[in-house]
Amino acid sequence: MKISVLTPSFNSEKYIIKSIESVLVQTYQNWEHIIVDGKSNDNTVNILKRYEHLKWVSEKDKGQSDAMNKAFRMASGEIIVYLNSDDFFYPSAFEKIIRTFENNKNFDIVVGNLIVFKNGIETLNNNSTISWKDLSIIEGRFPLNPVSYFYKREVQEKIGNFPINEHYTMDYWFLLRAFYFFKPIKICAILGCFVFDGNNKTSVISDGFSIQIPHALNFCYRYTPFRTPFVFYKLISHQRNKSEFSKIFKKGLSYMRRVKNKIKF
Repeated sequence: MKISVLTPSFNSEKYIIKSIESVLVQTYQNWEHIIVDGKSNDNTVNILKRYEHLKWVSEKDKGQSDAMNKAFRMASGEIIVYLNSDDFFYPSAFEKIIRTFENNKNFDIVVGNLIVFKNGIETLNNNSTISWKDLSIIEGRFPLNPVSYFYKREVQEKIGNFPINEHYTMDYWFLLRAFYFFKPIKICAILGCFVFDGNNKTSVISDGFSIQIPHALNFCYRYTPFRTPFVFYKLISHQRNKSEFSKIFKKGLSYMRRVKNKIKF
């Protein structure tokens, strides 16, 4: 099985060499690495020119989702993985993924663990959920970074393009649908490292929960409408929901519980 490694890039000179090299040192060698650069104005393109094995373009785009869609159209592998230009794989990641797919032919997505590197400290992230039901009510933790999950290309073919205007939670949007329509499996292997440097999108989102809510509700309305009241209730009453409506709703629930406890039936 061939793995297509797809990298969206823009002004990535600081980390992209380590990212590229992490693919080159893989113990499993049937792969291609495609980089779609958004016409960087730093030294990124000169770095790409050094590596003859890369398939790459550098042109204006409409953001990360657009670059990801372009890269997928250029891909020829049976297995897809996105590698952000500031992250990297560990050397045996591909071998572990291929072995898992070969031994679990009925599964379509393999989710592993990752290391989060932040402020000079490495932290193991191993508590990702693979349940679409958990994701739909934003319970548990969805895989933090695409370096930790690989999937068969038919997964993305069915789900379609990443939303062009969605720049922050396209991964959450995708995983909701991927876990709903296809079969994920979780392994304990550490696949790569998410470099959290203060400039990537996860670092700059001030309230990721609020951004995820519309995706969760839209998913529910379209695919599981019978769950809408339940999902709405769980999202509004969620401990991470800081909206004014949520505060009023929670106060109302608290009042109703107090009244109920006082009434004797």
